[in-house]
Amino acid sequence: MLVVHEAFRQSYARLPELVRGVASGDGARAAVVADHAHLVEEFLHLHHKGEDELLWPKLLERAGDRLGETVRLLETQHEEIATLLNESSERLAFWRDLPTSKNGEQLAVTLEQLGLVLTEHLGIEEKDVLSIVPEYVTAKEWHELGDHAINALPKSKLPIVFGMLASLADDETVKLMLSTAPLVPRLLMPVVGPKAYARHARKVYGTAV
Repeated sequence: MLVVHEAFRQSYARLPELVRGVASGDGARAAVVADHAHLVEEFLHLHHKGEDELLWPKLLERAGDRLGETVRLLETQHEEIATLLNESSERLAFWRDLPTSKNGEQLAVTLEQLGLVLTEHLGIEEKDVLSIVPEYVTAKEWHELGDHAINALPKSKLPIVFGMLASLADDETVKLMLSTAPLVPRLLMPVVGPKAYARHARKVYGTAV
């Protein structure tokens, strides 16, 4: 979870400047940045959907006295983030079709707002919830949460997302991420994922990381 959070932090820290760096009228470059932004948006949406469906209800039921107030705050922040995601998604589509400087700046501002709210949200989650989750959620339930977003992503994007996460993780964490995967992906993804993400990163950022 900490690796996923760091991936979101880094992505939203870099997205506004990626958008601002696209020259007005450069549709090809706008498409590259827009595809990347859309992937991050989709992954974030699925990540939060998994928490809403698979984590918060369990914590409210099993640790309501201890975590209820914090969980309700995190749920409220999910709603705020979802609103900003909808706004950024609409601005992203509009900018992709018409990549002017004005449209890009409006999108960049929305992405900055989203990044700020998301950073605050992730900090609260890590400080007040994640450290005590093992007291209330089984390992099997935790893996189901982790697998939720990954399994819902388009299969063609899985190597990129896995490679992005692996670039931020140590070897033991990578093994843990793959521990519930079928045999073939478990063997192939550590090879395929980093290469796929390196190609993706070179297109998006100009470097392999």
